[in-house]
Amino acid sequence: SARGWRILGNSIGGNAGAGLMIGSDNVVRDNCMRGNGQYGFNAYRPGGVTNVVLDHNEIVGNNTDNWEQLVDGCGCTGGGKFWATTGAIVTDNWIHDNHSVGLWADTNNSGFLISGNLIADNDDVGLLYETSYNASIRSNTFLRNGLVAGPVNPGFPTGAIYLSESGGDARVSGRFGDRLRVTGNTFRDNWSGVILWENADRFAGSPANTSSGTTTLVNPTVATERACRTPALVRTTPYIDDCRWKTKNVSVDHNSFVLTDGGLGSRCTAEAGCGLNGIFSNYGTYPSWSPYKGTVVAEHITFRQNNAFHDNSYQGPWRFMVLEQGESVSWDTWRSSEYGQDSGSTLD
Repeated sequence: SARGWRILGNSIGGNAGAGLMIGSDNVVRDNCMRGNGQYGFNAYRPGGVTNVVLDHNEIVGNNTDNWEQLVDGCGCTGGGKFWATTGAIVTDNWIHDNHSVGLWADTNNSGFLISGNLIADNDDVGLLYETSYNASIRSNTFLRNGLVAGPVNPGFPTGAIYLSESGGDARVSGRFGDRLRVTGNTFRDNWSGVILWENADRFAGSPANTSSGTTTLVNPTVATERACRTPALVRTTPYIDDCRWKTKNVSVDHNSFVLTDGGLGSRCTAEAGCGLNGIFSNYGTYPSWSPYKGTVVAEHITFRQNNAFHDNSYQGPWRFMVLEQGESVSWDTWRSSEYGQDSGSTLD
């Protein structure tokens, strides 16, 4: 994870953990990261990583040791994973056939450009952007992702892109300002499409926050983890806003979403969690002192946090999960005055 390395033209495979650990100011280009036990690569260093270029690599067949079963729910696998990285440029890579998520940015990443990649045939989500900020995800192709994990997790749509507690915020420095934009991408025969999600029970200081020991980037010296786990504080301003990673200021536009009978067949139903785009949360229940219980977060992510699908094209039997997990609606309802999604879009 040292600064300033250039890793060019190597074959990196068969390692037990990550094939490569990326540090600040690293350029990783024209490599093949194949068949490593945990990740093809990961990026982490205490204090964070900055200015990474990941370009024209093949990242294939990683997580051969199936770490999610070895350590239940570890969230520690995939083709590659970024932690606390600012300013990554991820361009023109072929990320495919990994035995978990294809590409994963987890916990306080920001300013990512993810462009021109082919992300295909990964067992789980193609691209997961989690508790992170301010990104441009554009001109990528997503093919057949989630076809292993999706059918065994029918209660939650396994998307080609999964935005989990991630969005745009002007208080976080870096490129792309206060927006997280998904634009100009092609999605074909993935288990589901683009999923905007916010866990009502997850916030800094909550026992439900799997990224323990961290707080958000929007006001970190005030909304500390300690403050956010103090019941008398977290329900007051500014903590009630700044202790949460929020899915907000997200635009999903000018994308092509295609489902074909030959690609997924009759098993692709909304009840199976297939063929869905969505903006939704769960019903908040935990911890007992949480100020986000009930439908508070579901109402905010759906109606008050400036999240919009628009000007997309759809082919196939698409449906839409909205407001609360498990609530699937039709094209007409999704576009109705109540939800107001996909203005300027077409469905064939």
